[in-house]
Amino acid sequence: MTADIPTSQTGTRRPVAGTGGLPIRWRMLMPLFVALLLVDAFPLAYAGIASVQRFLLSGTDLSRPFVGLDNYMAFLSSEAFLNAARNTAVLSVSVVTIETVIAFALAFLLTLPNLRFRSLYLLVVMVPLLLSPVAVGLSWRLILHPDLGVLNWVIGLAGVPKLAWLGDVDLALPTIIAVDVWHETSILILMFYAGLSALPHEPIEAAKVDGASGWQSLRLITVPLMVPIIVVAVLIRLVSAVKTYDLIYILTRGGPGTSTETISYLIWRTGLAGPLDIGQAAAGSIILLLVIVGLTMLLLRATDRLATAA
Repeated sequence: MTADIPTSQTGTRRPVAGTGGLPIRWRMLMPLFVALLLVDAFPLAYAGIASVQRFLLSGTDLSRPFVGLDNYMAFLSSEAFLNAARNTAVLSVSVVTIETVIAFALAFLLTLPNLRFRSLYLLVVMVPLLLSPVAVGLSWRLILHPDLGVLNWVIGLAGVPKLAWLGDVDLALPTIIAVDVWHETSILILMFYAGLSALPHEPIEAAKVDGASGWQSLRLITVPLMVPIIVVAVLIRLVSAVKTYDLIYILTRGGPGTSTETISYLIWRTGLAGPLDIGQAAAGSIILLLVIVGLTMLLLRATDRLATAA
């Protein structure tokens, strides 16, 4: 039987939420699930079917025969994939590491007591977060222009020769990493600032009474308390970094050569810009999806363990 409670005035009875049928949280999420199913189900199913077919947009043969896992094997064994995987790993690990360090340091400074103009500083560091990756890429493409860019003009005032920031094999990927750090650090600052602001003050005050220095309090108390938030933030940012495509497309198109080509960009080039091999591109998309799902599962497991430990 459904547990009922009377209302305060009319005496009518209504069911207690969550006691009959689906729990209230699932009923509230159902419209989102339906929308995601309608939007994502067909593209995902189509990509899965195309990934096991010989599906070429070039040529006149449109028969699309079944080839099993050949597209997956061809994509994974290609030198282009190995290069793209290496670039993706370097880009992802670099930006996540640098952004985490910078974001935690700035968030800690923003939570210092008696800090003046705190709201102004928060507004300034949040500005990059409000810009779309396309706008960021176009702006930095102008800034980094070898002849007309303001960056080369500034370093030229110091006597430094002009640099081809996006045209040099050795500079292109570090430059993209720097642009990504400028754009994406804000979200980590926001997460760390919220976490630091919510920390209990009693342990830190007790450490001060016991004579601990500011550095000791940070290293032995603040950082350990922030570990759950740091782990979740790093994993969220890592999932996003693995999918990087916008900056690559706008700034370098994977060049010079293939020195900045990531897996996402390689998938696009394989299917729509190079050999027009939709089958291999779909296989690459499924592979990247599995990697992202794996990282997401790692995120959920880490979140559950940290919540249990807390």
